[in-house]
Amino acid sequence: MVLLPGKPEVISREMVRPSTATPDCHRIHSLSFFDQLAPPIYGPLLYFYLNHESHRYSVADIAENKIRALKVSLSEALSTYYPLAGRMGDDPLTVHCNDEGVIFLQARMNTELPAILNHPDAGLRDEARKLLFPDDLCYKSTSLSSPLVVQVTSFECGGMALGICVSHKVLDMSSFCSFINYWAATASTLGHNIKLQPDHRLEFTLATLYPPVDLPVTKTVEPPKVRNVVNRFVFDASKIAKLKAIVGSKIENPTRVELALALLCSCAISAATDNSSSKGGGASQLRSALLIQAVNLRRRLMSPLPPARSTGNLSSVFAMSIAEGMEKDLVLLVSMIRRVKTEYFNSCAVESVGNQFRSFIIKTTAEFRKSSTEEAAKVYPCSSWCGFPIYEADFGWGKPVWVTAADFVLTDVIILLDTRDGLGIEAVVSLEEHEMAALERDQKLLAFARINPVVGPVMIRP
Repeated sequence: MVLLPGKPEVISREMVRPSTATPDCHRIHSLSFFDQLAPPIYGPLLYFYLNHESHRYSVADIAENKIRALKVSLSEALSTYYPLAGRMGDDPLTVHCNDEGVIFLQARMNTELPAILNHPDAGLRDEARKLLFPDDLCYKSTSLSSPLVVQVTSFECGGMALGICVSHKVLDMSSFCSFINYWAATASTLGHNIKLQPDHRLEFTLATLYPPVDLPVTKTVEPPKVRNVVNRFVFDASKIAKLKAIVGSKIENPTRVELALALLCSCAISAATDNSSSKGGGASQLRSALLIQAVNLRRRLMSPLPPARSTGNLSSVFAMSIAEGMEKDLVLLVSMIRRVKTEYFNSCAVESVGNQFRSFIIKTTAEFRKSSTEEAAKVYPCSSWCGFPIYEADFGWGKPVWVTAADFVLTDVIILLDTRDGLGIEAVVSLEEHEMAALERDQKLLAFARINPVVGPVMIRP
């Protein structure tokens, strides 16, 4: 039997401010059109790091040195990524870059990290995973104020978990990876007489290229009224290859994201249909489903922008309606995802200038929002983080052994991430409790995915 770890003890809470004051000319950061469309939510990510230090040093000393390096390097990184140290004001289209700082919490947990990695079903399912983010942190709320919050949790073995909450209004996943890897590179140079030079090409100027428009302001996203459960479904490379062999005979070279997303949607909709039937006394009340997938536009526009020049949100969404019964045909779902995505990207490339582009994005956004409010429609927001360099964040003590999405406020959400080898997919799925129970029993899904598998095996130090 694996004992769940106790609640982390928060031992310090402080503000980390930029090492260099933000110039007056940068004190107001205007949000762009794409920032404006981004949902007012926080993305909680967990980075797990093993302790590779020599046993000549005590665990306490190792943890103290690492945390000191994290704070010093974060302070330096914030001088470049200065909006993250600011605050969202009453004006929903600006960030006040007042150097108020990033909330930085230090905590410790009375267990060894390998015990969690070897038994994530017991060590991180639901409650224990939430414990790495205290209840009063911003990711539990959707009201916007502080763009970034960090918690470092030290384990008895010297390993650590780095929990990061970042506002989607300020950074999308591409920009977040640029920030976290810049922070990590800064930390890795400490003590080596190397000064990482700021990237002067980095500009928060997307509002100049894509200024905001007059749209209704969404300040909060209401959390679900039902209990949601979050689970991990891991598709190993070998299972993806088998799935591809089944679908690939009818669709040319389907991607691993298309395959995993189609299968998850198929099974999730089936679970929702069964749940709806039980509530309706045998007749399904679920008439349609809507898949909403976030997409990175940086390489899709007519004039692509280099990452250093596109810090912020440069992403959008496309929507795909799935009529009742369609979820049973996996090949059909894969082909629909590809077709709708291709049509959307082609339209973006053609319309990616001036008011035409903004009108196109507004029109498509309004269409799926209208569809999502229809009676008996089930909406599944999905975001694929596959291909982003999330495993490259080396702060000087090695790359993370595991990166995963933390608990969600929202339900019916699907997040796809690379596995550590870059070949498989880890899907973090949030569903209503009864629907998740049905999904866990779905043999069609279990033939290709493992539920909450071990991250290791990882040896516990003697």
